[in-house]
Amino acid sequence: MHDLPSGRVIGYAAVLLVLLAGCGGHKQAINVTASAPGQKVQVDMKASNFAFDPAIINAQKGQTLVLNVTNVTGEAHNITVKDPSGKVIKDEDIPARQTITIEVPLQTAGTYPFYCDKPLHSTLGMKGRIEVK
Repeated sequence: MHDLPSGRVIGYAAVLLVLLAGCGGHKQAINVTASAPGQKVQVDMKASNFAFDPAIINAQKGQTLVLNVTNVTGEAHNITVKDPSGKVIKDEDIPARQTITIEVPLQTAGTYPFYCDKPLHSTLGMKGRIEVK
């Protein structure tokens, strides 16, 4: 057997990670609006292997998003949501093949990033954002 030089192994590993990151798919975006400020708006999401769908949600300040997140895989996932200042405001596990519901109050305009906190999941594309105007 031949030993591969360590530089070549690292190079192969880097290429593999880039290819796996591409498996997250393209980012689906939706726009949600409420008929009145402060109203709750339902959004159905899917958590799959290394992707949320939709991954981009455009909303309005003052709304409360009610996210119904369905894990369509056989492994556990998570959804962690931060406010525009970077503070975690939601952190919920999503068991395999189950649906959870979380409410995200959108008090401030800005970007609310969300991601799966399981090891490497967000690195491989399991993340998104709520854009609030």
